[in-house]
Order: sequence, then structure tokens, then C-alpha cells
Amino acid sequence: MFDVVLILPLHAPTTPDYMKIWTRHLAPAATVVILSACVAEEAPSTDPVPEAADSSVPTAALSTATDRGLRNARMPLEGLITAGQPSQEQVAALRSAGVTHFVSLRPTTEDGAGWEEALASSEGFDFNRLPISGAGSLTRENVQAFAEIMEEVGDEPAVLYCASSNRVGAMLALKAHWIDGASPETALELGRSAGLSSLEDPVRELLGLEPSRP
Repeated sequence: MFDVVLILPLHAPTTPDYMKIWTRHLAPAATVVILSACVAEEAPSTDPVPEAADSSVPTAALSTATDRGLRNARMPLEGLITAGQPSQEQVAALRSAGVTHFVSLRPTTEDGAGWEEALASSEGFDFNRLPISGAGSLTRENVQAFAEIMEEVGDEPAVLYCASSNRVGAMLALKAHWIDGASPETALELGRSAGLSSLEDPVRELLGLEPSRP
């Protein structure tokens, strides 16, 4: 609300003729200014309110993975499910739970692999394949390529898998140390939490750690 105050020039005449001129020509302009100020003060903001990210999607997806029997399913990093090879039915269930990106570390020549590209193309979801065949594939070049794929995945709910999640754990550990700058010990723990098992000693050597005890 604004109080209307009529301000006349100093020593302005107060004759009836002068007051008629002020009322006819100057008062309307003052009214417009006052009304404009009221509108500016009272108009509601039209800025869009940003939507909060749905943090329940990764939890629901992990629950779905577990319920559907996806081998070694776990979530070592927020939004990233690591696991063994999913079936087509499990992929469909995970997509329904909110997963938008799948990454395989299996060569297409392995049993049960190689069908994902056609499915992703026909159904329109994101899929990447980086063939990691074993300890000999744990190279800096492959880890760099892996890091680029994970950069593409970003914050999307995703499933990263191989046959058992052993290679997944190895690649996550090496990426953590070589690319992200984590300590060898922290990188190894991340790998273990993602399924690293029989490849632990080769990963330890690449991280500059002592071999595990028998």
C-alpha cells in the first residue's frame, strides 16, 4: 500500500486555475507511477521452481535387482548398481525401476553376452560395451576409455556389469586411483565393494600394493 501525497512546487500558487491545471495534467501521471509500483510490489514471481532429483530411484532399482535375483547386485557408489550379467527380463525390470543406462565389460564372444546392443537400439535406452577379458585387459588405455564411459553415464541411474562383477570391481578400483586420484587403499576398498575377487592380486600390483595374504 502507498500513501498518496500531493507535492506542489515551492511557492506554487494555490489559485483555482492553477489547481485545475495540476489536477488535469500532472495528477494522472503521478497515479500511473504509484499504480506501477503497486503492481511491481505485489506481482507473484514467475520463475520456475527447480524440481528435486528423485533420490528414491537408485534404492528402488537395487531392490528390484535383488528381488529379481541379479547376481552380486550391490551399490558401491550412489546411483550405480554393480552386478553380474543380467537377463533380458532383468533389464526390463530394472528399466521399469528407473535405470536408464547399462554398461557391460564383457566381450560379445562370452556366453550370454552380445544381445544388448540390438535391444538397446530397438527399445531406446543407453548402452555401452567395453570388452575386458581378464587381467591382461587392465591397462591404462582401457581404464581411460572406461572413465570416459562413466563420465557419459554421469548421474544417471545405471547398471555396470560383467559376468560376476569381478572385472567391474577391478576397473572401478583402477579408475579411482589412476584417474580420480584416490589412494591405493581407498581404491582397493571401492573395488572390493563392487565385487572385486579373483583379480584382486593383479589390481593390487597395479595399485602398488603388496599381494594379499594366502
